[in-house]
Amino acid sequence: MSDNDSELDTLDHGTMEFMRWLVCKDTNSGNSLITVKDYFDNKYVILYDNSIMNNVIVSYRDGLPLCVTCNTDDCGHVGFAICLKQNYDRDDHFVI
Repeated sequence: MSDNDSELDTLDHGTMEFMRWLVCKDTNSGNSLITVKDYFDNKYVILYDNSIMNNVIVSYRDGLPLCVTCNTDDCGHVGFAICLKQNYDRDDHFVI
């Protein structure tokens, strides 16, 4: 998959989309490009990207995220996953 297929082609776009996701989550609005399907702390996160209508996997190796779908560490999915991990770490959420 090329970066041009997704609207989330930079880390900054992923960060902005995470903020939109937080608002949508709190207001039960469906305006976010990303849906979090599964989060496994320090292992991987499964996202659904509505711009490409496909699941996206971001894995963590030695604490560093890599988007398996885009095969890069600097796409918007990685930016979103970094923010998601920080949010879970801050709130002490543990998903098993």
